[in-house]
Amino acid sequence: MENYLAGKTRDEALERARHLNKEGLGTLLAPHFPREGNLSESQRADLATEEVEGLIKAMGMKLIRGGLSLDPKDFDIESGWARAMERLSPLVVRAEEYGYGVWLEAEDPETAGAALDLYLGLRPRFPHLGITLSARLPRALSDLATVTASRGRVRLVKGLPEGEGGSENAPEGPEGMDDLNGRYRLLLEILFRDSNFFAIATHDPELIEEAHRLSEIQSRMFEFQLYMGVSDALARRLVYERGHPTTIYLPYGEGAGRHMDRLARGGRIASTG
Repeated sequence: MENYLAGKTRDEALERARHLNKEGLGTLLAPHFPREGNLSESQRADLATEEVEGLIKAMGMKLIRGGLSLDPKDFDIESGWARAMERLSPLVVRAEEYGYGVWLEAEDPETAGAALDLYLGLRPRFPHLGITLSARLPRALSDLATVTASRGRVRLVKGLPEGEGGSENAPEGPEGMDDLNGRYRLLLEILFRDSNFFAIATHDPELIEEAHRLSEIQSRMFEFQLYMGVSDALARRLVYERGHPTTIYLPYGEGAGRHMDRLARGGRIASTG
């Protein structure tokens, strides 16, 4: 899985981002932190806060074009979304000062509700803040309706596989994937109907073609988001041949390897060329 990582350090990820920017691609930097060890959740959150503060400053200094993807679990959301809001609010302020958008992840079924509450609490202050919704979760349809009603921004993913944050309601295997793809298509249709800015995060060629078809029917501001190193040729075709803004997701840090392993098990990063 090393090919799918932007690096183990912030500097490595920023260097990757700089080269991608030169090719006309946006970047979404996503720090991943290890969850093992003897630190308390509060101490882990303090370390995550420090790292993200440094990341934002470094992105600004290097004139990186892109944004950040942050997992509320890294900011102790399990102790309550209000506490996570206290930690994240200054970071979003800092990011917006540099012109960077922030996406909050909400893929874990155990914390998806709290993550949505966190997002809705932050949304009135930060109109450019976005949230990542997982098509794999049965609550995705109602969550999407809630976010679009608040005129929020959605990053639509297929979601983590069963186990370690996945959902038993979308089984693996051909039948399960067909059901998941059908749910993703439905959510896509709703986004093109009800939203004005969103991100489509998938490597599935059929879903990408469906998004392209919908874009020709209904003009919307949206971008594709792909994992670094998975479908590089596809990313360039989307930009240069079809004119779609495309952003590359750059996971980095000591916890990124485990995250990518989970995505591989769920078919999220199977290469499409």
